[in-house]
Amino acid sequence: MMNGKNIIKTITLVVATCLVVATWATPLILPTPDDKKPKAPRDSMAAGRGEVYDSTVYHYLPGEVRDTVTLSHRQQALERYLQPDNQRIKLLTRTYGDSIVLRWSAPDYVTWRYINRVGVDIYRTDPQTGVVEKVAKQLQPTPMDRCLAIYSENDSVALMGIGAIYNLDRSDPITSGGELGGVGSLYDLHEDQQMQLGVAILVSEWRPDVANHLAMRWVDKKVRRGQRYTYSVVPSVVDTAHAIVLGAGVVDNIENVAYKPQSFDVQIRDSVSAPNGVQLWWPDHNYSSYEIERRGKGTLNWQRVNERPYVVMFSSPNGGQCYYGDNVPRHGAYEYRILAHDAFGQTLVSPIHTVNVTDMVAPVAPQILSINIDRPQRSNPSAQVFAEIFFKKDTMEADYVGAMPMYFNERLTEGRWKPLLSLPLARTTKSCRIDVTNLQSGYIVMAAYDTSDNVSYSTPQLLRINDMLPPVAPTGLKATTNAEDGTVILTWDAPENDEIDYYQVLAANDSTHQFIQLKGGLTHEPIYVDTISMEANQKYVYYRVRAVDYGTNASPLSYALQVPRPSSVPPSVAHLDSAQVSGKSIYLRWVAGDDEQMGWHHVLRRKLSQSQWTLLMRCDADSVKARHDYIQLTDTPAVTAGESWVYAVESFNHSGTSSGLSLQSVFSFAGETSFACPVVLHGSYLSQEGETRLAWDMQQTPSGEGEWYFCVYRKGPADAHPQFLLSVQPDERSFSDRLLHPGEQAEYYLVIQYSDGRCSEPSNIVKVTAPK
Repeated sequence: MMNGKNIIKTITLVVATCLVVATWATPLILPTPDDKKPKAPRDSMAAGRGEVYDSTVYHYLPGEVRDTVTLSHRQQALERYLQPDNQRIKLLTRTYGDSIVLRWSAPDYVTWRYINRVGVDIYRTDPQTGVVEKVAKQLQPTPMDRCLAIYSENDSVALMGIGAIYNLDRSDPITSGGELGGVGSLYDLHEDQQMQLGVAILVSEWRPDVANHLAMRWVDKKVRRGQRYTYSVVPSVVDTAHAIVLGAGVVDNIENVAYKPQSFDVQIRDSVSAPNGVQLWWPDHNYSSYEIERRGKGTLNWQRVNERPYVVMFSSPNGGQCYYGDNVPRHGAYEYRILAHDAFGQTLVSPIHTVNVTDMVAPVAPQILSINIDRPQRSNPSAQVFAEIFFKKDTMEADYVGAMPMYFNERLTEGRWKPLLSLPLARTTKSCRIDVTNLQSGYIVMAAYDTSDNVSYSTPQLLRINDMLPPVAPTGLKATTNAEDGTVILTWDAPENDEIDYYQVLAANDSTHQFIQLKGGLTHEPIYVDTISMEANQKYVYYRVRAVDYGTNASPLSYALQVPRPSSVPPSVAHLDSAQVSGKSIYLRWVAGDDEQMGWHHVLRRKLSQSQWTLLMRCDADSVKARHDYIQLTDTPAVTAGESWVYAVESFNHSGTSSGLSLQSVFSFAGETSFACPVVLHGSYLSQEGETRLAWDMQQTPSGEGEWYFCVYRKGPADAHPQFLLSVQPDERSFSDRLLHPGEQAEYYLVIQYSDGRCSEPSNIVKVTAPK
């Protein structure tokens, strides 16, 4: 048997791990400075016959005084207690007419330990006469050995409160997750100490007798009904070293009237979330603990469902909720009520709340034994199809109603289980015959129902119905090729027939060849990956697919899909065949390679002074083949002084593999160099002189910079084309030709020629004939 001291230590440590430190009305947190606390009116009657008075609403403190002094002398003697930042003893009182009960506590662990060691004095003051009387002196916790003699080892609540006091001076080190002596260890030590104080406060609420032994409660019976009193609780010894600065708790000018219990008006809500499981919740009125009672509806006796007072583990300063879970013995209607613990005892019970706990336990599921398919018409097996389902149910619950066959097919039932009958089968039925003529293969379960509509399901079994009709040909055949590894990913649309067992993938190198099933060309999903040679000089590979159902019925082949064959072999390089430069354009012609895998060509141009190419034209390989493999370009680049242009062709196969650039060709382009000739030419033959005389008029001076001159062209009787005759200076306007003989005819025209090569268009032509 464990001795009393060990029981105290064990209980205290267990509670310390599961309780949040609490004061009477709120969990114990760092004390709020007095200047931030709400101030109550000085008129204690406003407390409403409240009989409960809170010391935090007033700030003047009596302190340590003689047994009988006036209030003014008392204030002067204890000025040190009047500092507004002092921590104060928390004091509450409740009047009963024949007595007044005082309840108090320190604001934190350090001050609590101090007042337990030095004790507290209680002063009672007559507000009318100002007479102060010390009614209790140096109240301290009862020694541990006396407490153990008073309380049984089975009284865990009492031992828990006593352990909160006498387990403080323990020699065992605090174990923590941090290094001993480090910040983590100090934090754990602080939390442990604050928990000890919270345990003492909770136990004092549950047990007034234990509160007396903990020096946290005192009853004043020497009082008169209707009389007003002021009470002060102060430390018996003042810490002169000022390590502990603790102000007194004061309740001022209270009227000793009979206590009128207030109703515990709280609204309870519930939810039933599990079989026979009830979740209750109610608003957190900042009580530290509650008692929950239950009885069956229509019965008289209440049963307390919590073995220990239910403690709110977390504070809810903004009106949170308290939650409590209960398990009832069986489904039915139950009534609940709640009462709370305050600083002086228990409140009145709450209004009764009714919870209806319905039956949530489903019956044991049946087990399908077999499914047989029956086709009565031999001549037309698909005309009528029946499914005979055999099942068993070993456990027959009293509320079991019967079983229902249910069918599932992703497409036909839109992803839901569909009942195959209008009503469940009788509870003793062990088989059924269902018309499944219009159904396709799917899954069957037997659902078991009870009187509360709880349902359980058997293990699903495959319902395989062969329709004996071949599926339709697959459609939507597509291919994606990868030029890096030669893979071809084929995909297609699966037919709506759910009977498809697998697909066959066939291929050929030409659309006119026979299609052969690929090695490993069977797949159960509408996708297949083929790997082909990338070095074959064949432009395309062709694929077809067909579906095969569970009855080995094969669909027609799909249409043939032409897929460009991936290739890693670079195509042939194009070469320049001819080129011509005029004043209007640059004409080039290349001869492209005649590769089977040729895909397209890029015609590129760049400036000779730059390295960046410009794409001028993209030619499809099939179009180039139709023009006898010629790639032609007529280009008119911008005229740039001193700049030349570079041309090349880059060819690609169907997989995007490049041939590299062809030989690069460089051309200069000056653009148009001619202009209209502003000259009118005249000519005649002078018989007397025996010469042809030419003269011309200038309509305007030629524009542009640079030197220029007239050029005379002549086409004589023996000339096939006009020939340059001579040049004439710009200031001359005539010319004589003696080359024409009698009876001959010649044609003449002029052009204006610049020294930079620019030349005008020919002037008008003059024909001159020498007479015989």
